Amino acid sequence: MCVLQIPYQSVISHANMLLQVIALTISSGLLVLFLMLIGILYKTSKTMLKQNDELIEQKREIEISYKKLDDSYKCTVLALSNAVDARDPYTAGHSMRVSKISLLISGELKMTDEDSRILEYAALFHDIGKIGIPDGILNKKGKLTDHEYKLIKKHPDIGVNILGGIAFLLNALPLIKHHHERFDGKGYPSGIKGVEIPLCARIIAIADTYDAMTSDRPYRRGFSHDAAVQEILENKGAQFDGMLVDVFMKIEGRIKDLA
Repeated sequence: MCVLQIPYQSVISHANMLLQVIALTISSGLLVLFLMLIGILYKTSKTMLKQNDELIEQKREIEISYKKLDDSYKCTVLALSNAVDARDPYTAGHSMRVSKISLLISGELKMTDEDSRILEYAALFHDIGKIGIPDGILNKKGKLTDHEYKLIKKHPDIGVNILGGIAFLLNALPLIKHHHERFDGKGYPSGIKGVEIPLCARIIAIADTYDAMTSDRPYRRGFSHDAAVQEILENKGAQFDGMLVDVFMKIEGRIKDLA
């Protein structure tokens, strides 16, 4: 019987060749997969970049639309605010000045744009409740009777009732309601004190008092800037938040220039 003898070296050589073929096949396959993956990633990247550009454009359009809406709201607020001030020639421009002073204070406090916007609306509308107060009381030249003063003190609540159904003013309502509260708790309508009073209401209280003192009234001439500032200083910690009075004093020169 004849047995075929295959040289050992030949077997090794064929095995090496087979391994090389397998390795080459695997490498080629991996290369193909890698190139396919690169292609997929490239197409995905292009798609994502396109979608990102579309999102940026949509965001820009939304911001433009929001600004137009906000401007429309502000025009409405200004028109109504001016209508309130127009009832009394002595208070013409009062709400606008209170708003500007309030925003100067909020700027020193580095309040957010959203909080400053709410403060601006509240300051412009802080006296809208006076629509419900008879002209004879608002423009009275003499001292108010106790009954008349009680009616005057209702204007913050009247204002809240008037504006209560307007969605974009909801966050401003507590500021309108409490702008006549005192830091020592002796104000109205709720008699709350200290930090129970919303910060922005405490700001409006200072701005409102300053402008009221420096404006002419049927029963008196307006105070000078320095006299009004001194009055606010003397009521620091009692009628007004001491921290906010300190801020007011830092910018009182800029406030004087608003007149």
